[in-house]
Amino acid sequence: MGRPGTPGTASLRRWLRSSVRRSSFGQFRLIIYIQHVYYSLTAMSRPAKQQRSERTRRDLLDAAKETFTRRGFAEASMEEIAARASVTRGPLYHYFDSKQDLFAAVYEEVEQALAAEIAAEIQNRTAAETDAWQQVLVSSQAFLDVSLHPAVQRIALLEAPTVLGWEAHGHIARYGLALIRRGLQNAIDQRLIDPQPVEPLAHILRAALSEGALFIARADDQAAARAEVGGAIERLLGGLRRKRSRAKSPRTVA
Repeated sequence: MGRPGTPGTASLRRWLRSSVRRSSFGQFRLIIYIQHVYYSLTAMSRPAKQQRSERTRRDLLDAAKETFTRRGFAEASMEEIAARASVTRGPLYHYFDSKQDLFAAVYEEVEQALAAEIAAEIQNRTAAETDAWQQVLVSSQAFLDVSLHPAVQRIALLEAPTVLGWEAHGHIARYGLALIRRGLQNAIDQRLIDPQPVEPLAHILRAALSEGALFIARADDQAAARAEVGGAIERLLGGLRRKRSRAKSPRTVA
């Protein structure tokens, strides 16, 4: 339970889940920031034992992220992760029921960080833009850039669908999907894309970006692959944009 006068952790998580779906890019960054600030501030007033417990869990997640990134899920062992976090196996299994459970927690943090970084890039590069189309382009290219990070490639792109299954993988990937959905809806609202159901369109674009990021991750020359995929995504999005009507030229009277 939360302290008197503050929302409990469960309530905060419910609010975050509902807010992610309807938030703008700037609000999305604020939501992630609030989450971190909330945990930091409440930690100051918690008993020392509880603070140590949270630090242990944090150390385990950091150690697991590094190990999964370097060795992959199959080759990583719980013993190695515990040793890297300087704890015994007991605390590790106290916080996480299995290696898959630990992987899911790490993957969710990777997805949250990915979405927050994309939202920051959108806000930084489109601060003076009111055109939602520019936001769609920037968010798509930012997704590919962020996907160059080793942890994103190994954990989110290559292993999460297999380790967790598509249903669990899709649930955790909702953070990035929320950004794509919001950008497309803004473009539709500004009549830059023909009116249409946004949900299937967002899923299709998310799938295209994920496949493009996978292509980059598996390429020998990732810089060249990044340029090729970036161009392909831009051309794909260009097909969605509503064509501007051309004014008819007046006929010349002979």
